[in-house]
Amino acid sequence: MRRKYDIRNKRSFLVILILMVLVVFVFSLFIYKYTKALKVEYLIESGAIIQDTDKNYIQVDDDAKLKIRWNDNYYLVYQDKEISLGKKVIVYNEITGSLKLYGDFYEIQEDGKIVKNVDETILPNTTNTKFYKLADREYLVVDREIKSSDNNVQASNYLLVELDKLGNAKLSNNKVNLKTITPTILVTAKYRFDINNEIINFGNYDIDLKKIIGTTNQYVPEEEDDDDGTDNGAGNSSGNNQVGSNGGSGSGVVNNGGSGNDNSDIEDIKDKTKMTSVVRVTSGLSQIDVDYVVYDPYNEYKSVYVEILKDGKLEVIYLSKNDTHVVFDNLAPDTMYELSFVYTTADDSGEIIRNTFDKMNVTTKKPEYSIEVYKVSSVNNTITYKVYLESGYKVDNIKVNLSFDYYEVDPTDGSTVKKSASIDDNLIVSENLKYIMGTFDISGYNIDKNTQLKLSVVNVLGSFGTIDINSSYSFKFGR
Repeated sequence: MRRKYDIRNKRSFLVILILMVLVVFVFSLFIYKYTKALKVEYLIESGAIIQDTDKNYIQVDDDAKLKIRWNDNYYLVYQDKEISLGKKVIVYNEITGSLKLYGDFYEIQEDGKIVKNVDETILPNTTNTKFYKLADREYLVVDREIKSSDNNVQASNYLLVELDKLGNAKLSNNKVNLKTITPTILVTAKYRFDINNEIINFGNYDIDLKKIIGTTNQYVPEEEDDDDGTDNGAGNSSGNNQVGSNGGSGSGVVNNGGSGNDNSDIEDIKDKTKMTSVVRVTSGLSQIDVDYVVYDPYNEYKSVYVEILKDGKLEVIYLSKNDTHVVFDNLAPDTMYELSFVYTTADDSGEIIRNTFDKMNVTTKKPEYSIEVYKVSSVNNTITYKVYLESGYKVDNIKVNLSFDYYEVDPTDGSTVKKSASIDDNLIVSENLKYIMGTFDISGYNIDKNTQLKLSVVNVLGSFGTIDINSSYSFKFGR
């Protein structure tokens, strides 16, 4: 009996040892990927069009940066926001005509060879016809002119093709957004792409794209018509398409995150990933960006969610166990929010037990505004000023104040009396601008040339109310 007991102990010890080795390996791999991801950065130039994870197109008007997270998800750092883009990113520049791909793209070449493109793939223009498989039922067609065999679909430069399981496809780019409802063939300068059957033909032979990383496409082509010998499947279909809304190149942005803290302490992150926890929190003007880890190997958690108090109401956002990132948006700037991270379990009687694994207060960023004197006219006695606005944050009204000393003659004895004045000016902001200008008329004041004037942005009125701004600019009227 003692010998059997020793054997059981040894087996238990061996199992524990193996589990410890696996845990060390997993978290070592995580730390390696995290530190490697911190070094990856790509410049996205003005004029670029990018699609976020919610299929919204983002127009990049200023230079931006593309970075990658430790879980291989890309995100765009643009106008003090972090925008989630997913594991594959297509960047088309309307100014240069270039196309850049980020992530894993399987290029199918004319000779049937398959080339896996990783990280960054640059196409200086779209005249060089290309074809890529991105994932299951997802393709990218590249050519200067793309059309369907019946001319019902016409597109330029590139077209993203996303099939559902029945073989219908969504076709989209920065100008086109439509859905096919019948078999469709896309035609380019070098190949024909039978969408529903996932077959590409370069002229001499067909390539079955379903065999490349597999497919879940359940489309079954119609049988041939024996009376006239024509094929009712995708090959000779009229391919009518139902046109949806224009995809456009609007600047609508979602999943906005704060500017990431790339200097996060590695040891702290390593400790946090050993259990269900929050790894990192960053804030922007109107969003809070959270990286988290859910460790539930035995699937014991009934739910995982975050409670956030917004406008006096408690809002609950459920988290995915398989994801590691969430963004809380539509928040007020310069406001503190209390976040409670919760997972629930059930006891033996089935009663739900609440467990708070993290709780914190996070404050969104305050918009930054600066002001300067643009022109001083001693002849007209006017001061023209310029207020630089917070990029990416829309406001409706800006109040500017000018304070100064002036001199007034006392009519009773003719003596000079020094007084102080304060003038307010209200500016209406009708659109997103980099700056806005206004003018103060000071012709009614006898200002000494050496008097120091103070120009201030007093407050800003946006969709969330008034924000007090501490930004001022002092100057001498006589300079």
